[in-house]
Amino acid sequence: MVKYCSKCGARAIPGAKFCRSCGNKLEKAKKPVVLEEEERYEEEETEEYKPEPTLVKVELTKEEEESLLILSDIIPLQKKIEELSKEKDTLEIKFRVEEEITEKEYNAESKKLKADIAKFEKEIEEKRKVMSSLSLLNLVDDVVEMRERQEKLEEIFEEGRIQESTHDRLKKEYKEKEKAVKAQVDEEEARLKQFRRNLVDEKEEIASLKEELFARYSVEEFTEKEYRAKIKELESRNTDGLIAAVDEVIARMSKV
Repeated sequence: MVKYCSKCGARAIPGAKFCRSCGNKLEKAKKPVVLEEEERYEEEETEEYKPEPTLVKVELTKEEEESLLILSDIIPLQKKIEELSKEKDTLEIKFRVEEEITEKEYNAESKKLKADIAKFEKEIEEKRKVMSSLSLLNLVDDVVEMRERQEKLEEIFEEGRIQESTHDRLKKEYKEKEKAVKAQVDEEEARLKQFRRNLVDEKEEIASLKEELFARYSVEEFTEKEYRAKIKELESRNTDGLIAAVDEVIARMSKV
């Protein structure tokens, strides 16, 4: 911005601190006042346009959803087994190390814990029998299998039981298979994460619809029987169970 001397009015040289005509010290140029409306308008003009992210709708097959729901029933049973196993380990320490309980107490409690673990394991086995093959988990198992084969291959090679050429050929084969399956796992994991986001959105929508139904029921738009039937229909999908199962599968996938 051009500056002028406040004493004599002469035009100042750009960057000069003193007037070339009278020697008066020049004042710093002040920033012109801009109205709020103009500032807002300028900001809106320069602000980069960011389009709203497109919601991708991901759907699983009926068999995959059914398998996930069965898995959601299996998860709490597995957690119970883990808890009981920890109790069993604690009991062992109390008896053999700390000697806080008698042998009779230890045997009785240990027998009960083993029976409970066996009961839950049987229940899991029965659920797995009616559970369709979940390709998502099968892929994880395939990656693990390829890695286990490579570990065993290294063992027999170090023991001198196979030649280097055989070792290198098989190692290359298993590595390529692992890489190919891992790429599938990553792809399926991304699809499953998007499916989870869809489920969360669906859960929020269901909560909103349930509130609306409650309001309609409260103003006597329909009977209690009709209200309960509509709520039951909304809850029939079991989004909570699906989300829990999806989290379990994603957790397993992330480990490979």
